[in-house]
Amino acid sequence: MTLSFSVEQNGLFDERAAIVVVDRHPLPRSCLARILRNEFQDFTVLEIETVHQFDSIIGKNISLVALNIGSSAMTDECVLQNLAYVRRSLAEGPLILLTKLDESMISDAMISEVTHYGVRGYITASASVEIALAALRLVIAGGAYFPRAVVVDCPNWTPVSSDNIVALQPAMPMSDAAPEMCAITKKTNVAFTERERQVLATLLRGLPNKVIASELNLSPNTVKSHISRIMQKLHAKNRTEAVVLSQHAG
Repeated sequence: MTLSFSVEQNGLFDERAAIVVVDRHPLPRSCLARILRNEFQDFTVLEIETVHQFDSIIGKNISLVALNIGSSAMTDECVLQNLAYVRRSLAEGPLILLTKLDESMISDAMISEVTHYGVRGYITASASVEIALAALRLVIAGGAYFPRAVVVDCPNWTPVSSDNIVALQPAMPMSDAAPEMCAITKKTNVAFTERERQVLATLLRGLPNKVIASELNLSPNTVKSHISRIMQKLHAKNRTEAVVLSQHAG
């Protein structure tokens, strides 16, 4: 059994919030954990081989669980059993799945099923390190990351807070009077219009186009046009990637 706990220099147990990497294969688990320790220095990163070792870390403030399901389908019985075990062990705290499956092999029905177990996203093996890290930040902040637009039945979905996203990025001086979306977009070299910033703010909250149109008093076609321009400016392939890149680039 492999457990990796961070210890403060004074010898006391690390009280920071934790990110837990669950992977039975030592090399990829350790490589991911090393990257996360470098990128998420405000967190302690724990490594375990299986979900059944959660009993060993009960009491830790766990902010995220990254579970590697390998080539298994998301709705395989063994995967669902593991997700159920995590949910029983941890009443709170989002999960994100790491999968070797190609995007084309992941259906909307599969995604909808796993969200009921607290899964707030998945990262495929083809994703870049930059996108993977930004996706993790987004989920920790309270959002959800799916590489394509998908409608899921997820009553406990917590809209992403742009304040939380900013807090997870490297500190930058910002004017106290600046709107919260300006705090995000100032991290990029992209020039957004005021309306584009408003649309981007709704995308960060995970709202569908119809709701965005109603909230901003725009037509659905106008919303689509704004999202298209946002994606072009961020060089994003889809709206989810636009959300991730908007809070990662800089």
